[in-house]
Amino acid sequence: MSAWHAAIAFALTGERLDLGAQAVPDPDALARGLEEAGWPAERVTAHAQHAAGVQPWPHPVPDDLRAGLGAAQLHAAVARARDRLGLTVLTVLPPSRRTRLDADERRLLAEVPPHFGR
Repeated sequence: MSAWHAAIAFALTGERLDLGAQAVPDPDALARGLEEAGWPAERVTAHAQHAAGVQPWPHPVPDDLRAGLGAAQLHAAVARARDRLGLTVLTVLPPSRRTRLDADERRLLAEVPPHFGR
């Protein structure tokens, strides 16, 4: 039997949590398990916002937690868990305020492909 919830929980929290073995992922049961383990939706949200720009989030799941779980199925299960916890859209980063191009960027903009007609 696979430990779906442990893998999904790691993706959301970055911690190994013992949430038991499940034959199929259940977003409602996962949410209850996370809350019982001290990770209510608010804490997961705060963790995700803190991780933004510093490390990947959802976190990459280690091989031993992914064993026996299909990559696409795990990705979909994490997405369903994010939906269930209200984590689909966390933050929108503002556009960069930088307006000046550096020397390399100016050089790239000046280059044109050979077929451009010069």
